[in-house]
Amino acid sequence: MKAKKKKLKTLLKSAKQQLETLEPSDIQKQQFKAKYLQFEGYQDVFMTIEALINVSILATQGDVYAPPRIKNHGSDIRKTLELAQKLLPFEEGAFLDEVNALLNQEK
Repeated sequence: MKAKKKKLKTLLKSAKQQLETLEPSDIQKQQFKAKYLQFEGYQDVFMTIEALINVSILATQGDVYAPPRIKNHGSDIRKTLELAQKLLPFEEGAFLDEVNALLNQEK
């Protein structure tokens, strides 16, 4: 029983240090928001959303030519990939590795 309490205490301490990508929403209960998602301003938010839409259009179009209204498809792809990179929860991955190792000790 002592060993289980010690493991639980270790997990709780680790969780406080490493589960930091998401934080509770101030608006809705049981919802979370990405803590590290930052923008330079409203225009940057709108440009990123537009990039996501443009990349989706390009991906579903099925040919190599961009529609004329999409001016900077290379930039849109870059912004989309940068956003995806910001959303990767590496800290949580380290925590999950630790949890997995502790759980496998029980076997």
